[in-house]
Amino acid sequence: MFKKIFPCLMILIFLSILPFGYILADTSSTVEGSTNEDIDPSEILKIKSQGQEVVNLQMRLRDLGYFNYKVTGYYGEATRNAVVLFQEKNGLAVDGTVGPETKKVLYSSSAKRHTVMPTKASEFMPASRGGVSSMGIMVDWFSQGQYLFSRGAVAKVTDVYTGRSFRMKRTGGIYHADSEPVTSEDAKTIKSIWGGWSWDRRPVIVEVSGVRIAASMHGMPHAFDRVPNNGMDGHVCIHFYKSRTHIRNKEDPDHQAMVRIAAGK
Repeated sequence: MFKKIFPCLMILIFLSILPFGYILADTSSTVEGSTNEDIDPSEILKIKSQGQEVVNLQMRLRDLGYFNYKVTGYYGEATRNAVVLFQEKNGLAVDGTVGPETKKVLYSSSAKRHTVMPTKASEFMPASRGGVSSMGIMVDWFSQGQYLFSRGAVAKVTDVYTGRSFRMKRTGGIYHADSEPVTSEDAKTIKSIWGGWSWDRRPVIVEVSGVRIAASMHGMPHAFDRVPNNGMDGHVCIHFYKSRTHIRNKEDPDHQAMVRIAAGK
């Protein structure tokens, strides 16, 4: 009797163990072969993300030479552009977000560094940092800036990264300076610096009435156009220290970061 029962018991024991083994194997393969669909969205850093993880990201990108701005803990366009450049240089999928794959390479010893080619920007660095002249001063927009760069005034604007200059006329704006290029040549220079019409913020120095003011400017024409035949339809926004956006009436973190760079901060 026992001889007949024993083989059956062995078979039952084997079958009870087999599924558990399959479960372990299946679980292991799922972890190793995880896809984007398996990733918790909260683990992906992207536009508008903020907090300590973004601080760590910006510090690491800055250490590798991709992020040359002030660490803010806010994932704006400047951070996204740095991530895109990092992904391009390191052979990763380029999407401007930081998921597991990008993080793995970013924090590894094999991460490729980015070497910035020298430009005329050094001419606008403070003398203490090797420059030959001072950068712009930080001027509060509401108490001083809007009066220095008054409506109708024409200013010489210099892009900090390239050292190239163009003229801009303030044609409006309350919370910041809505401005337009004076001539088609000025518009051509802007388009060349930004690589086309672009919302990207760049640090600039606005020189008006003998004062060099730290500012930030994007290169995307929009809304009203008050200067005819200047090669650009619409105006662009030039932000200063503590200036605000029109719609939300709030400071734009990315613009303010650029203002600080233009001031050598």
